[in-house]
Amino acid sequence: MNERDGRYRQFVEASSDCMKELDRDGAIRFVAGLGCAALAPDGVERLIGTRWLDLWPLEARDMVARVLDRAASGECVDFVGARRIGEGPTRWWEVTVTPVIADDALDHFVVISRDVTERVELQASLESIIELLQDRLNETVARTANATTRYGTLMERLESEHGARQALESRLASVREQLAMANQARDLAEASARQAQKQQAIGQLVSGIAHDFNNMLQTVIVSLSGLQDEAEALTPRHRRMVTYAVEGARHATALTRRLLAFARNQYAQPEAVDLGDLVAAFADFARHALGGRVGIDVLRQPGPLPVWVDRSGVEQALMNVCLNARDAMNGFGQIVVEVGERIDSQRLSGHPGEVEGARQVFVSVADGGGGIPEEVRQRLFEPYFTTKEGGSGLGLAQVYGMVAQAGGGIEIESEAGVGTRIRLVFPRYAGPCAFGE
Repeated sequence: MNERDGRYRQFVEASSDCMKELDRDGAIRFVAGLGCAALAPDGVERLIGTRWLDLWPLEARDMVARVLDRAASGECVDFVGARRIGEGPTRWWEVTVTPVIADDALDHFVVISRDVTERVELQASLESIIELLQDRLNETVARTANATTRYGTLMERLESEHGARQALESRLASVREQLAMANQARDLAEASARQAQKQQAIGQLVSGIAHDFNNMLQTVIVSLSGLQDEAEALTPRHRRMVTYAVEGARHATALTRRLLAFARNQYAQPEAVDLGDLVAAFADFARHALGGRVGIDVLRQPGPLPVWVDRSGVEQALMNVCLNARDAMNGFGQIVVEVGERIDSQRLSGHPGEVEGARQVFVSVADGGGGIPEEVRQRLFEPYFTTKEGGSGLGLAQVYGMVAQAGGGIEIESEAGVGTRIRLVFPRYAGPCAFGE
């Protein structure tokens, strides 16, 4: 196996999906990817030579056979199916079958499977909640109708029994209160149902986008790796450009992990990180990502600056803050990034074990823009709030969520006509790490 094949295999095996290559008869001749652990817990080698159709339960094989027939005719086919491995629980898989054509004839199939059990179960739970809320809404409507009937009866009695007017008025007040409570309960049930449907739609949308984006990134990364393998044929400038492109693709891959985490398909992976080293590496990439008219100066205190964070989450947060700084300067100017350590004068609330005077590690991003108005500053980290035309309003909300998850906080200094400084502050990590004092 040459170096290129080895690099390609590393990319494939690092994927969270289960990737398989089938011959024209549907037999497995190659399998790799982290997702294969659920398919073959005792080792994927035993799958080689097995008909892919035989891995599915009997009731699903006719459907899978039709999928292979469609793919053999040149069509790329997607479907979702369930299967059970041994005595384990039933798992749901999102499968893409792609034919590979050589010399105008079918050569083999590429099958990519993704475990979407959690997404399917979440959807089922949401549907169950919506059904329960609908039942409660129906009960509320029925009670409202009964209360309305009682109200009408009481009004008739009021007209016919003048002597009992006061008692009836008291009872009418009680009925009115019950009607108000019933209407509030109905409104709450309807709002809860709408929110559940909205969350379900957002989760499905984000998961689908991240899945498709990740598939496209795999093609980009493999192509760029091929160029790196033939680096001697490139000029030094072209080699640098390819390196920056690979870094960009890796950052984009990290973004898909964040999107999948938002959709509850993946979760953050915190680790001990030297924030100074992370910022230095990020700045080299960001100088090219932000464009030639925006410069970045990095001021770093000497010594290690350990924090316990999700590396890709911090990189994405810094990129969001730097992009906002660039936009604040209309795409032209100098961004100053400072990373260092300080002594906290107050305890960070909500994080047991931190005492007054605790050591903190921070990274700040300062721009020379026009500053942030107070009314915007109050809503800066609010989800879906944006002052940019076409903006999503999620960038700084994700920054806030990442820092809060790491046990830190965000400080903002802004002055009209001078600029803005956004400082991300983290507790200094005191545990064991690969870098020393």
